[in-house]
Amino acid sequence: MPTDHTPLALALRDTAVPVRGLTVRQPWAAAITHLDKRVENRSRVTTYTGLLLIHAAKRPDTGAMREAPADLPGLTERGTVLAVARLTGCHPHTQCAGRCSTWADPDRWHWQLADVVALGNPVPATGALQLWTPPDGLRQQIADALPAS
Repeated sequence: MPTDHTPLALALRDTAVPVRGLTVRQPWAAAITHLDKRVENRSRVTTYTGLLLIHAAKRPDTGAMREAPADLPGLTERGTVLAVARLTGCHPHTQCAGRCSTWADPDRWHWQLADVVALGNPVPATGALQLWTPPDGLRQQIADALPAS
């Protein structure tokens, strides 16, 4: 069943709507985009909730890449936004003891993701180590790259 991404596109184009980017190393960016990874493990807490661009870092996690399925879509992407998600919350591992997701790591903050939408075509972008604010032009490109309904 097709999904109408018009509300998401409108939100991305509306500069009054907060949007942040999160740079994630591969294969984790592809796992968020194309698998069921809905927890991103981080060493720091965040209070931000809202729209989040999933950006594939230029450098992969080489150890994890050896374990990743070779046919995982988006796996070879670097320096691009692969998806838009919603960051819905954040909690410490001690709160869930890893029961919140099979992707949850111990001794980490679990950033909870929902409503992940893979872009039709990845959009080149420069990421950052922390949550970053995408420029208006990038937001427009991401809105344009959403899959057709």
